[in-house]
Amino acid sequence: MKIRYALVAIAAVAALTFSIQALSGWWPFSKDEAAEPSGELTELVWDDLIPDDFVQPENPFMTMSQEKIDQLMDGSEESEAELARLQEEFNYAPVVDKLDGQRVKFPAYITPLEYNPEKGMKEFLLVPYVGACIHVPPPPANQVVHAQSPRAVEFKSMYDPVWAIGVMKTETVKSDLAESGYRLEVEEVLPYEEPAQQ
Repeated sequence: MKIRYALVAIAAVAALTFSIQALSGWWPFSKDEAAEPSGELTELVWDDLIPDDFVQPENPFMTMSQEKIDQLMDGSEESEAELARLQEEFNYAPVVDKLDGQRVKFPAYITPLEYNPEKGMKEFLLVPYVGACIHVPPPPANQVVHAQSPRAVEFKSMYDPVWAIGVMKTETVKSDLAESGYRLEVEEVLPYEEPAQQ
């Protein structure tokens, strides 16, 4: 009888230990989750994604007369070619090559590419301000990060900032909403909290 109670007690302790480890995220439920992220984590701000010596050109339409703008919008082949040239010049946005392969953490807003409320999302854009790429011209490519996550990410609101954590790649990705100069291999997306004051 005592042996049976001892075996039941051992089984109960083992089950409790498994439950605590699983809930704490320590227990690896799959091979993918078993691998611990490695490498130093670098905290970034959006200006870190722009080369120090690069100055974004002014929007050419801001300095044009209305007459010149009307000429560019006349639909002729010449105006279409000039519009394409101006757009390409304005869109030129070089990336910071040394960020390639670095584990990073940075604050961002999410712009979903596709979203299923029941399944979350595995692919989305990270942008520096609310609503970027929605109903307005997108930011330059070096201010857009295309994010891919192996697991579905819960999405509550475009108005809630997040901390994005993962490995950064200097890679151009084109989507329906914007061209990005970076791609993030997502490890975690966490609710944003202000860094503690030191």
